[in-house]
Amino acid sequence: MAVHDSVLVVANSAAASVLFVAGVAKTVSPARLSRALNALFRRSGKGFTRAHVRLFAGAEILAALALAGTATRPVGAWATGVLGASFALAGVLGLVRGGGTACGCLGATGGRPLGWPNVLAGALLMTVPVLNQAAGTAEPAAYFFQVSTGLACGALLLCLWAHRGLVKDLTRPLPASR
Repeated sequence: MAVHDSVLVVANSAAASVLFVAGVAKTVSPARLSRALNALFRRSGKGFTRAHVRLFAGAEILAALALAGTATRPVGAWATGVLGASFALAGVLGLVRGGGTACGCLGATGGRPLGWPNVLAGALLMTVPVLNQAAGTAEPAAYFFQVSTGLACGALLLCLWAHRGLVKDLTRPLPASR
């Protein structure tokens, strides 16, 4: 069973967008996830520091960029699957242990703890290696351009969705001055 090129491009673009936005958000603001993980694992000592979160964010960004390259696509796909498994595991642990600390996923300012959304996102990301394994080799120049464009558009849409409260505030009319 071969996966059509357009399905591969859409799947890899979507996965790369999620990983890229999540990685950048963790790089900029690692404190929320650090607190959520420490509450979840109940570790003594330092536990998960901001440096740990930023290291994980770097892996997410590298996996996203690897998915966009033709030569690096297989490695990026497997890295995406492993990262997806870690997202799903964190979500399951959040459900089982009842972690109530907001994770700040995708840089959202709202507060949802680790749970079902993480399990779902992780499960979807774990399908990326399977799709890439079933796909043949894509045209290098076309694949890179299509996935890079999809990554950029997807990242923009994810940011707009994650910060929809801010976008709503920006689009409201200004109050009339006296």
